[in-house]
Amino acid sequence: MTTLDRHPVRDAGGEAATAPPRVTVAVSTWNRAHLVGRALASVLTQTFTDIEILVVDDGSTDATPEVLARVEDRRLRIVRLEQNGGISRARNTAIARARGEWLAFLDDDNEWAPDYLERQLALATARPDADVVYCRAQRRDARTGHDPILPAAIREGRVVRHLLRGWLPLMSCALIRRSAMEAVGGVDEALKASEDRDLWLRLAQRGDFAGTPEVLVVRHEHPGTQLSRDYTLLTRDAAALDRKWKATVTASLGRVAYWRWRAVLRTTAEIVRAMQAAEKGDRLEGIRSIGRMVPCLPWSIPYVARGVVLTFLGPKVYRRLVRSQSAARARVLRLGQLGQVRQGAREERP
Repeated sequence: MTTLDRHPVRDAGGEAATAPPRVTVAVSTWNRAHLVGRALASVLTQTFTDIEILVVDDGSTDATPEVLARVEDRRLRIVRLEQNGGISRARNTAIARARGEWLAFLDDDNEWAPDYLERQLALATARPDADVVYCRAQRRDARTGHDPILPAAIREGRVVRHLLRGWLPLMSCALIRRSAMEAVGGVDEALKASEDRDLWLRLAQRGDFAGTPEVLVVRHEHPGTQLSRDYTLLTRDAAALDRKWKATVTASLGRVAYWRWRAVLRTTAEIVRAMQAAEKGDRLEGIRSIGRMVPCLPWSIPYVARGVVLTFLGPKVYRRLVRSQSAARARVLRLGQLGQVRQGAREERP
């Protein structure tokens, strides 16, 4: 369930300003002393400065407290949780203390362009109907060199159907109205790795999304622990999301939409497992993962195909295929955007 209750913490750092800031920047971190400084540097160099910065240290046992203590900025507040409770609790801790009109979350292994907030707020001003405004990110994978743009497509307005088909904006790329976040009850702390899927659905039920194709964020993929690659947590969250949303999705969109959505949840976890098995050379586990995707056909066809390539041709071949597919998709998107520009120019001619 969601909760915005305050958890036992120690607050340290800057003093609260008299007037609420326009934006509350929330950075959650745990044992990322080697990364969190880079994320914070991208916040401190923003061209838009009417912000407060809440860093929630989720019980780090490494040098994270020392790294944070060296950052000097009056806008910064460090919130120390004594025990690690996971990303959802950390986000709710920041939400409960936020004073800004907008919430801007930044994961500790990502970074913003210097004009990220300025451009996002310009979009928010142009789209006063939207509760969520978002941009795109350049993924940088230090292991594979595969650097796609995420999300591949821009969706706007009421985006529930797109979310149920697997489309997903990134938390580090979005500004969310604090009033909307509080209205939906914050982040569901029962979810440990897929809390964003649930949050986007609840926000999309309530209001509009607005997006820009601009790439204003870098999402780093690295060899360390990442929630997006935790098969156990993803599998548990898939089951929890299924229980939570089955009746709502079925009642509002029908059983076919529900089956498609459930397939996305299950196969997202299984492709992570197939990748891990392939990297270890465990072909048997890869086959088992493919088998667990088969009941989700026909919606799991792309994932089954990926699992087959991983299991029988290996990660190197798989990554080459993914890179070529991403390049082809990017060309299609660029052609589509160019066509829109040309169409707009024709319409503006007298």
